[in-house]
Amino acid sequence: MKAYQLKVQIKNSHPPIWRRVIVPSGITFQYLSEILNVTMGWIGYHLHSFEFFHSGISVEMKSDELNFFDAMDNKSLDEQETVIDTFLEKENTFTYIYDFGDFWEHKVTVEKVLYDYEYSYAQVLKYKGETPYEDCGGIYGYYEMQDILSNPKHPQYKQTKEWVEEQIIQKYDLESINEVLSELKGMNFDATLKEILTEYSKPELVEIAKIHHLSGYSKYKKSDLVEFLIKELLSKEVMCRYFRFLNEDEIQFLEGDERTRKVFLQDTRYVYLLEGGYAGVYADWEDSVFCLPEEVKAAYRENCTEEWKKELREEERFLMYFNVAAELYGNCPVENVVELYKRDTGIEKDEFSVLAFLKDVPKNKKCFVLQGNQIVLSLYKEKNEYNRLLREQQGEDFYIPSQEEIECLGKKGYLPFGKNMEQLKAFFIKEGKEEKEDAELLCRTIQFIIRIGGTMEEILDMLENAFLEYDKVMEDNRLRGKLFFKIENVWKETNTVVMRGNAEKSETSAQTANDKIILFPGKKY
Repeated sequence: MKAYQLKVQIKNSHPPIWRRVIVPSGITFQYLSEILNVTMGWIGYHLHSFEFFHSGISVEMKSDELNFFDAMDNKSLDEQETVIDTFLEKENTFTYIYDFGDFWEHKVTVEKVLYDYEYSYAQVLKYKGETPYEDCGGIYGYYEMQDILSNPKHPQYKQTKEWVEEQIIQKYDLESINEVLSELKGMNFDATLKEILTEYSKPELVEIAKIHHLSGYSKYKKSDLVEFLIKELLSKEVMCRYFRFLNEDEIQFLEGDERTRKVFLQDTRYVYLLEGGYAGVYADWEDSVFCLPEEVKAAYRENCTEEWKKELREEERFLMYFNVAAELYGNCPVENVVELYKRDTGIEKDEFSVLAFLKDVPKNKKCFVLQGNQIVLSLYKEKNEYNRLLREQQGEDFYIPSQEEIECLGKKGYLPFGKNMEQLKAFFIKEGKEEKEDAELLCRTIQFIIRIGGTMEEILDMLENAFLEYDKVMEDNRLRGKLFFKIENVWKETNTVVMRGNAEKSETSAQTANDKIILFPGKKY
């Protein structure tokens, strides 16, 4: 993996006190400070900063003492969010300042850029000089103490000796320092695929193999299973099959330069990469840091061609049709969805390949389950709920959505607003003092509740929590009456699951009389 060889020397030290250390690429300055403190032998409890004098940029730590965000301008960066690579490749020297009281200045020289470093953590190669005492007054205070300690007759000898003996001082031990640095690898977040997979237990590795429908893995010990998975995960066949269901954020992560992304703990945007064994994740206080190894990025660039990306977009659209059908109908034969897709794209699909495709779709990418040749909205997958839905739908024909309706529900999560919904939105804006975007969100939520068979009580519960002027409207007889009247009108024009996608006043098709399109000839579902 890529790494940087640095020489770190305390300025004005004579003879020089320095360390030669290799640090992995892709880390933040926050973790570089951890590495440098361990490398130099500092305890690490003081404030610090990095100074790049040629570019006029400083990289600083968050601290109330520093009033970081109040003082920050466009030349001062946050060390938690700034990765070292760009800076270390543009400037071959910079300054690391540790302890703003003693003001230990370190000249850091980038001696080499390595492309075949075998570790994901830092290692000290060589050193010279012992670590000075903390809180001794800086380099000149340190030398003054050395002079005093060399002369037992000095009037301050006893006092200085007692102070030094109270300090945490250890002789510099290269082996121990490197052991500590190796334990910081979890803070590096720039691990290789082998290191990520090695963190799993053997049963967890077996689960990853099953996710990818691999065979022949049961004979391997854990170490051999790791090597087997590395080869398979990076292969074109396995990667291209699994990556069909990546989301947009995961694709951007793969195609971008960064190898780590920090998100809130609850953020699940990169979980699919994690579940497939392609990424690692580490806790960092209240955040999660996802790590994407360089070999995964390289394999993606080689395997996932422009032709593959075109097929990926087509499959995303195909899957969208099934999610829309499940939301509209609650349950629906697979062939009906295939016919809708053919109507809008001209592309024919055979039943076997469609069923195989649907079985491969991860649970978090679809709102339905597959039952034989039927898709069933997950809300109704339990037998009792499913049978109740069938009874309610009895005698209803399938509504035939327009391409515009499919695109709107599939991409935006709601059906296009009709006249009555627009009037309800205007009510929220005028009487409820809602912003346009907030009023639209209220309307979308009401539409969703009605679509899936919800009740007026559920709508009112939602409004009580989300509508700012709810109490005012409900206490005013005129406004309350207007709200109920408008919701009732919306109800009549909303396509519902229990009516197989029809609205109370709608025809069974959104097509005009001139369209002459018959989707399911000879069949009434």
